[in-house]
Amino acid sequence: MKRTKLISLLMLSAIVIPTATEAQTKVAKDSLSETKEVKNRNVMLNASADNQPRQISIGLPSSLSASIYEDGLPVSYNIWPCLPYLYWTGTAEHGRMGLLSLGESAITNGAVNYAVLSYTREGSDKFEGHVNYTTNIFNLQRFDLSIAGPIKNGWSYSFGVYTNLDPGSNKLADVQYSTDMKIIKAALTKTFANNRGKMSLFYKYAYTKSMGDSYGPFIYNGDGSVSEYNGFRLGHDGFLPANGNITYKDVVTGETKTYDRKNGIHALNNSIVFNLNYNLNSNMNLDVRSKYNYANSYYSTLALAGTGVATATSGYTYAYDNGSHNAGDVFTGKFNNRYLLRDIGWERDWMTTAELKGINKNSAHKWRLGMNFWWNRQSISASTGVYAHTVEANPVWLDFNGSQGFALNTGGEYYNSHEVKAALYASDDWQVNNRLWLSAGVRGEYYGLGGTDALAYLNATDKTATYPNNIRTIGYSINNGTLTHFSNNWINPAATIQGRYTISKGFGLLAEYVYAMQHPNSQDYAGPYMPILDPVNIHLGRAGIFWNKSWMKLVSQVSIISQSNYKSRSQFTNPNKASDVVTIPITNNVQTMGWTTDVVLTPFKGFTFHGLLTLQDPKYKNFNITANFSDGTSKSYDFSNKITTGVSKTIIELDPSYMFGKFRVWASFRYQSKQYINKTNTLYFNGRWETFGGLDYSVNKFLSLSCNVINFFNQKGASGSIGSADLVEDVSAYKNYLMAGTYIRPFTVEFAAHINF
Repeated sequence: MKRTKLISLLMLSAIVIPTATEAQTKVAKDSLSETKEVKNRNVMLNASADNQPRQISIGLPSSLSASIYEDGLPVSYNIWPCLPYLYWTGTAEHGRMGLLSLGESAITNGAVNYAVLSYTREGSDKFEGHVNYTTNIFNLQRFDLSIAGPIKNGWSYSFGVYTNLDPGSNKLADVQYSTDMKIIKAALTKTFANNRGKMSLFYKYAYTKSMGDSYGPFIYNGDGSVSEYNGFRLGHDGFLPANGNITYKDVVTGETKTYDRKNGIHALNNSIVFNLNYNLNSNMNLDVRSKYNYANSYYSTLALAGTGVATATSGYTYAYDNGSHNAGDVFTGKFNNRYLLRDIGWERDWMTTAELKGINKNSAHKWRLGMNFWWNRQSISASTGVYAHTVEANPVWLDFNGSQGFALNTGGEYYNSHEVKAALYASDDWQVNNRLWLSAGVRGEYYGLGGTDALAYLNATDKTATYPNNIRTIGYSINNGTLTHFSNNWINPAATIQGRYTISKGFGLLAEYVYAMQHPNSQDYAGPYMPILDPVNIHLGRAGIFWNKSWMKLVSQVSIISQSNYKSRSQFTNPNKASDVVTIPITNNVQTMGWTTDVVLTPFKGFTFHGLLTLQDPKYKNFNITANFSDGTSKSYDFSNKITTGVSKTIIELDPSYMFGKFRVWASFRYQSKQYINKTNTLYFNGRWETFGGLDYSVNKFLSLSCNVINFFNQKGASGSIGSADLVEDVSAYKNYLMAGTYIRPFTVEFAAHINF
């Protein structure tokens, strides 16, 4: 998908492993949940955004955002078109948050990824309240309130409101806030007598305007380092024009439309969730979670699409008067291209998951039977185009040959579909004896989908267009094309097995294997090509040791993870002509081998240190393409065994913390080594550190204060891609090269107050 290319999804990173706290030598009371969640991960400690969960990669292509679950079910059925972080953030109304393990995710959801878990605070038999207020040196205003209390006869309630007005560190000239988010949540809970369980009904309303833009220009020096360009301050200067009006061609109707960017990016969500947790007897529990979800999303993504230099005959002119130039004046100099994705999408879901859990009499077996029935309706229409502006702080839009946008809808996407996932799964945790513990799970999923799209090529391998009017030529629209139909259904299996063997007290062996199969989803039918229908097979195997002492918990494992048939639609630039770009549907494999050591140290009272080291070797496999350019040149490329772009081979995390009296001081340091920019591995960014820290002070049992610092050393964390260099081998032209890319949050001081009553 173009989204895959534009947002640089191929970010293979640390293979995070279960921590040593999961490797105990005795049967714990809650041992069933020991292997289901991953410890030692602050999921909201994100170097790029402070209200979104961080990505914890597993060595496979990353997603647009982290998978997020709320009250046992996904915030969004799919990550796209309704990005879950537009409808969710960690709030005071969440009584607990965690991270679902890889094996558990494969069995319960059919996906091999780490999913953020969050649980809405339920009512209780005592009144309680929680208030959080956060601000920072850039005038962030965030308010968060949660209250809960009893009604009568076992009934109770909870209620929460959250608002986030974030102007961002780079003051954008066309909007007041980079993020404007509002969430309202309410819950009604009935607790059954005699410890039989409870049932809850949750309602959530979320509305977000997400208008941030974390891009900026810089000079790539050619040796992995970057330099400031013409005084532009990454993280502080805005890189979008003050005039937010954008004209595009609607991909559905073909009409020319204009919208204001600050009014064109918003997402709405209403959801109702019913949960029932009932103890059938002392050894058996029924857990049912059901959700109706209504979500709309309107995007105006302006992704980077390369820089260039205009001459007097290039056709670029100023789009409007800006004080120093008049509309229509010829522009010469450096410009930056933006790739517009004007996406309008929606989804309607009904998702139900039910689990029957049991423990045998001697507690040696903890078993589970579960089912998913997830029904979804979704649609997306994506109008596209290329737009140019000057390269400076608060730039100016440029016209090209008299038009603001060009190459309109050459990447246009559309589908209107339904999907069904119906799955049965089972698992068993077995404490064989005081040395050996085993766990196994299996899942069988029926996955069906169908709908309408606008394919030009109805065969994945034959490039002869069945419907030439659906080829994405300049000015394409569905109105002038032909709607086509698709329908498929598959069985997606998944399985996991893991075990640990205690050799001596606190020391032993660990091993795990996870497998899952996946097939194309509705998004794969959005472009002009029929997707390749071959299954995606994901295999993860790892083995190592655990070592537990009173002052140390350590796990060290070697691992290998692979994914076959990774599909994307990517742009490739003619090395001989930067304006000659082709879009190629590609399929390749990815494989990562690694060694990871995770340790938690508590050498003396009050002090805790968590460290993680990953050494890995992520590579493309079976990655061959042939690029046929418009100038008649054609060349084949083999990227097999090249290091995947945007990936570090060395990952380090260092997290010290110390409590004394009413104070707690903490820090988090993350290092990632150099990352390649292009698939030929001839250009790269140097390694960098991401740093966080803070001081917490507990005034009393009602009030606590904190001061946090992000990016101690004010590193830029510049990264990005150079589309024109993806196929080049001679990189001499990319020394002191102007490019634009992303960056991490600049040095930021944040203050917060937390009130509990």
